[in-house]
Amino acid sequence: MGKVLLLMVATLILAAGCITVSAPPSTSTSSSASSQPVPAITTFEATPSSLAAGASATLRWEVSNASTVSIDQGIGAVALSGNRSITPGSTTTYKLTATNQYGSSTATTQVLITGALPAAGSIFNLPYVAVFSVLPVNTIADYPIVISWDVQNAFDVVIDPGLRIIPVQGSSQIIAPRFTTTYKLTATNDQGSILATTTVTISGALPNFETPVINYFTANPYVIHKGDKALLSWQTVNGDSVTIDKGGLGTISAEGSAQVSPDETTTYTMIVTNPGGAQYQTVTVNVK
Repeated sequence: MGKVLLLMVATLILAAGCITVSAPPSTSTSSSASSQPVPAITTFEATPSSLAAGASATLRWEVSNASTVSIDQGIGAVALSGNRSITPGSTTTYKLTATNQYGSSTATTQVLITGALPAAGSIFNLPYVAVFSVLPVNTIADYPIVISWDVQNAFDVVIDPGLRIIPVQGSSQIIAPRFTTTYKLTATNDQGSILATTTVTISGALPNFETPVINYFTANPYVIHKGDKALLSWQTVNGDSVTIDKGGLGTISAEGSAQVSPDETTTYTMIVTNPGGAQYQTVTVNVK
């Protein structure tokens, strides 16, 4: 019996020794933090993205794998998902920052304020062209088109060719161009004039509403002192290529904004194209 007990003890000692030396394989701790998942921003948008001064928009966001989420412009820390009503006094870009232990991700969205004189425009008291557009932008010869405009702080508005003395707000369906035409709107008051342009392309085909459209192309402020900056903002649809000819901008995204600081009064031309046609629009930054 004593021999049996002695044999059992020896077996247990050997077994314990095997467990001790058979340690599990070590796990490497040298992996770079950059390979770990940083936060993912699924959605960050403002709806609507363009509104009149004094109106409200809604910011909406959705983030995953973040420990903190914040939005600038005085909003601060927010939940991983949610929405917030905002009433910006001027065109404003909002930035969302999502952070965890491995890093951070950011996204931006912009609310464009239209229909109000920017501060610099008030200082110089020049007219302001809030809207100048044509639909359809591509059509056949002699097809009626609609030109729309909204001008502020002007006592005289002229659209050439086709219209002479017109109200500061309105639209016209009486124009039927035979050739590709660039329409020029000149708004004047006792402090000076502002020029805006828009183009209809005669492509030889009935209107195709999948052709490029420029929803807006604006400068804010549209009058600056030399050395100051203006913000160009735009929104286009159906374009395969979107370009701005000056300011070193070149090819750009379908929707966005960029700062410019021209040394002299400069007219920027946006061109949006796809196989169905092209749309052109200009905006002028006046340097005083």
